Amino acid sequence: MIRSHDHKYQCRLELVLHAHSQGIHAASRAFRCSRNTVRLWYRRFLTAGRSGLQEHSRAPKHCPHKTAPQLEAQVLQARQRVPFGAARLVREFELQCSVAAAARILRQAGLTRRPRRKRQKKQDLREVKKHYAALSEWRLDTKFLRDIPHYWPQMVARHLPRYQYTLRELRTGALFLSFADELSATYGELTARRLLAHLKQHRLDLSTVTIQTDNGAEYDGHTRQRRDRGLTHTIAQEFAARHRFAPPSCPNANADVETVHSLMEREFYDLEDFADRTDFLSKVTLYQQYFNFGRPNSWKENKTPYELLRELLPHTNPRILLLHPIDWDTVLTNSTHHPAQLGHYLPNQPGNTGIFYLERTFLLSAAAADDSI
Repeated sequence: MIRSHDHKYQCRLELVLHAHSQGIHAASRAFRCSRNTVRLWYRRFLTAGRSGLQEHSRAPKHCPHKTAPQLEAQVLQARQRVPFGAARLVREFELQCSVAAAARILRQAGLTRRPRRKRQKKQDLREVKKHYAALSEWRLDTKFLRDIPHYWPQMVARHLPRYQYTLRELRTGALFLSFADELSATYGELTARRLLAHLKQHRLDLSTVTIQTDNGAEYDGHTRQRRDRGLTHTIAQEFAARHRFAPPSCPNANADVETVHSLMEREFYDLEDFADRTDFLSKVTLYQQYFNFGRPNSWKENKTPYELLRELLPHTNPRILLLHPIDWDTVLTNSTHHPAQLGHYLPNQPGNTGIFYLERTFLLSAAAADDSI
């Protein structure tokens, strides 16, 4: 006898055939089930034939709280614009649905990212970083922009910057950027000098400030003896701050900066098109302001760097977060100042065109509405 691969269907078929020939009571005794169960499948068999023996969906035919198709389309459209998760999509686009509903819509559409599986769990340093003083621990690193598929053709055609010098503060997560066409120790030193001059201008005690870099040549990592010039000398001797190299064989020493590099690649470089170098600096300036004033960090209690700064240092002028990005090649070409004076160069905020984050200007209005800014 040939049996079906669906064992439940085969059992029901034998049940109704036995009931048809021997009766409902006999089938109930033979298959050890209730008479109502026999009647249920026998009636379906008489009504629809063998197709009536298939499993019926138990889902409700009407769900009054089901997400409307128009809202589902809004969620999918928002996710196609930016690679955000469910919680951030609901927050950024003000979607009229819960985070769970947005997550379900993304999951059903196959738009979720699989979590990375690691053989060894990384040490959670968030509790350690909570004890750092605000604006005291800084990380400086370089991002190569020539390996980003969406950005590279524009970089070549429109002569956009090739390297990004990234400064990030650990306690608040504040971000400062500068750009250049070369990987140079001069640009590394000028980036640190500009930050320290900016902090000093806001009356911050530089003796509490530490800038950590990797051992790259642009940060004097190849130097084996002390010199009267360079990044380490500038930080220690001219500003009385501290410079520290990342310890060897410690991949998470610059984790905060590497996280920013990954975020910017997904949220900025993979999304934006640039007309020229001025347009690039304009858009990256707005992104940095959005990052410092309007982008909540889920790893820091869903607070922005601006909110954390107001909590930790309430008497500090929030303008300290307005150190705009700078293009070192343009500044060194056009500036008539001596390079030692470039630490005080604070460019005016340029205009911005067509960027996604321009639509989120209400996020920056919170900082602009503050009387102290």
